[in-house]
Amino acid sequence: MIPALLLLCAACCGAARAGTLEEKLLTPTAYVPQATGPVERLIEVAQKFKLPMAVEWVERAGTITPETAALPARGRSLKELLLAIVSVSPEHKIEIEGGFVRVYSPVASVHPFNFLNVRLKSYDVKDGDIFAAEDQLRWAIRFTLEPEKYRDGYAGGHGHGSGSVFEMPRFTLSGSDLTIREVLNRIALAQGNALWVATIRGDDLDGAKPYWKRKALDGEDAGEVHGWRFIPLAGIRELAKEEVAVDVFVEGLLDKRMSTIPVVLEYGLTADSEGATGGFTSDGESYFYSAGVEKVGRESVTLSVHLTVTRRGEVERKFDRKLQVTRGRVTEFRPERRVAIKAYFEPRGEMTDEHE
Repeated sequence: MIPALLLLCAACCGAARAGTLEEKLLTPTAYVPQATGPVERLIEVAQKFKLPMAVEWVERAGTITPETAALPARGRSLKELLLAIVSVSPEHKIEIEGGFVRVYSPVASVHPFNFLNVRLKSYDVKDGDIFAAEDQLRWAIRFTLEPEKYRDGYAGGHGHGSGSVFEMPRFTLSGSDLTIREVLNRIALAQGNALWVATIRGDDLDGAKPYWKRKALDGEDAGEVHGWRFIPLAGIRELAKEEVAVDVFVEGLLDKRMSTIPVVLEYGLTADSEGATGGFTSDGESYFYSAGVEKVGRESVTLSVHLTVTRRGEVERKFDRKLQVTRGRVTEFRPERRVAIKAYFEPRGEMTDEHE
């Protein structure tokens, strides 16, 4: 079962069906991507406008340089922007297919040596996140290409860094006789907040045999044919529905909100804090503040708050405190009469869809 949080991801990702995507691509925009390469520009635009996207990019030596990949012109629709980005490689096309903006080479996409066309005997992931889904895909490829090697079983496992937006949600998928491309599409749709990019080397489409069979002849693992990556469309700051706010009062110096840290307690995730900040007055008094989340619980977080106050004619004061902040409560720390720190949960404001 896919958790309700997937609905949040789908909402943030905007259109997920062809009709709505077609409408969204007609949106006028003056946005100019800052990236230089075509694939990086496609990713940037997809994240900016929350476009579900599947990119199958064929790399051919000497065909694209920063000089030929000129910035697209202003004053056009979102679709025209994407077409301008892709125009640096005439063999690539853009279509709306299966809930995605698909970028691909019609010739390479059906080539028998394109690893995305490898047809898997079976694929299965149960109650896993995208990292587990990728791991199972790699094993499915190995089982398909080298069944004899794994007929007696295998020792598996996977790992990844903590705190990734891809740790949510968890989902279940299964199927048989699927291509790698079809599995990547299913993973991205089930995850609800991902685009995928596969890089296909033009040289790998040449020769008399698929390159993974050539690798096997050289004694390498034929199952290692994957060349894809998943990229989130939105981060924790965009997906979180609540945040931890920290208000700081220092008499004569400071009285304002200093931190808003988005959190997703159900998955133990938090966005990065805004970092350290400070200020001073014309007569030499100053403050320095920083805060971050140290621990996430089901209904609370533990904050580490650091505050340094310098007053004229007084010894510098440092206030370091760990605060447990629980839903529905205000946590207050008063190290002295002139200083107060309050922390509490509050709903995140509604997101806006800006088309710059």
